[in-house]
Amino acid sequence: MQYTPRFHFIDNLRSTALILGVIFHTALTYGPYFKNIWLSADPSNSVFFDVLSNWLHLFRMPLFFVIAGFCSALIIQQNSTYAFIKLRLKRILIPFIIFFPLLAASFVHVLTWGADIADPVPAIFTVFKVIETPQISTMHLWFLWLLMQLCLLHWVIMHISTRCQYLCSVFAKPIIACLAIATLSFAALLGQPVPFPAPDKIQPQLWGLVFYGAFYVMGIGLHHKPYRLECSIKTIILTTIIALISVSLYLTYLPEPPTLEQVIEAAKQGSFTPTGWRHMRLVAIQAVAIVSWTVLVLQLGYLFLNRANRLSRYLSEASYWVYLVHVPLLLYIQFPLINLDLSVFAKFTISLLATLSSSLLTYHFLVRGRFLGHLLNGKKKPEYT
Repeated sequence: MQYTPRFHFIDNLRSTALILGVIFHTALTYGPYFKNIWLSADPSNSVFFDVLSNWLHLFRMPLFFVIAGFCSALIIQQNSTYAFIKLRLKRILIPFIIFFPLLAASFVHVLTWGADIADPVPAIFTVFKVIETPQISTMHLWFLWLLMQLCLLHWVIMHISTRCQYLCSVFAKPIIACLAIATLSFAALLGQPVPFPAPDKIQPQLWGLVFYGAFYVMGIGLHHKPYRLECSIKTIILTTIIALISVSLYLTYLPEPPTLEQVIEAAKQGSFTPTGWRHMRLVAIQAVAIVSWTVLVLQLGYLFLNRANRLSRYLSEASYWVYLVHVPLLLYIQFPLINLDLSVFAKFTISLLATLSSSLLTYHFLVRGRFLGHLLNGKKKPEYT
């Protein structure tokens, strides 16, 4: 087994992305843009949360797939391709199989309970009444499901071609990576609405594999050539300018939020069907914004977070559990808040802090060092007190 130093910026970026994920799902409730889509949409809302959620949506999950690709390459380097796929099956597929029915049951319960207590009931419940045969969704577990598919493809390609590592290292070159990923993102997202949805269907979705797979490959390349990220720091000002301009254009040209009738029609068809020149222009802007913000966050993480941090390491290890449970917990907290006459910012703060604290407390006292903790993170010697 080859020794490799710990990449602290990866741990720190993972924990940062975790917190941003909870912020993102909390913000969806309090922005008017998603009032006809999100499960716990509150009548109290502010455009601020539309900006926040749409901005976070651009780079949060692409960043997770970069980290996943990086960690996959690290596992292969330290062990073997066989150990890699064995570990991925154990850490990704088995938790998916176990938690899918549990989370599905929790969603059914919280939505039934929420419909009884919320006044007014969020608009999405009208869609539930109209749709007779809804498609099976993997919920927020789509990340695990898609990542498992990418890991299987990675393992197969590693066995077929010995040049896989070389091709991935080419992807680590900043200019080539940015151009290639922006092009692949544009092509993959052209048939999707803006903002792009989650590829949450059970059946493999090509657009999701291409889009997120490009960032996964970028992560593999960064592991093989980590110095290239350091070299790219000199372009951080240019990256920042491109990121700010692209997100400004993206938010300016966002289409009107979908009406309830459009949501119902899309639910019946299984997807939205965007077309036209304006859509192509916006998808191109979106692709540039996605890539530039993902690269900028990586650069900032490498520059400022590449050091040991006990709290961040703890959050990084807790991130799997928090990811699994935070959405249903958030719904349980937000449905009662609909009835309260509080400011939207007070509701957001209460929801965010209550969800984070309950997720972390359950991890610390019920998961860490126990069977579930070993299932999700493997057996580790206790490092934190």
